[in-house]
Amino acid sequence: MAIIIEQKREPFNWFGFFTVIFLLLVIFGGAYYLFFAPAPGIEIIAPLPLEQAGELSRIQFDPAAVVQSPQFKRLKVYSGLPGVGVLGRSDPFSPF
Repeated sequence: MAIIIEQKREPFNWFGFFTVIFLLLVIFGGAYYLFFAPAPGIEIIAPLPLEQAGELSRIQFDPAAVVQSPQFKRLKVYSGLPGVGVLGRSDPFSPF
């Protein structure tokens, strides 16, 4: 004759099960949005000053046309080139 002893079964921990499932969903969802989701275009998010800077970057500038223009040639120089001046004391350790 065999003796059958039934072990007491503990109830299933549903709270722990749903907690683990929720954490896995958060981790996989975050990884998807960080690495695999398509990134929105900069045109959609760009504020107005950034759009204005984009318009300024498309302007064509020709320095030769500016230097050869009559308005630029009419400008006068009112001061000479800056000089070197005095660059400190001859003996920096002497008292004042």
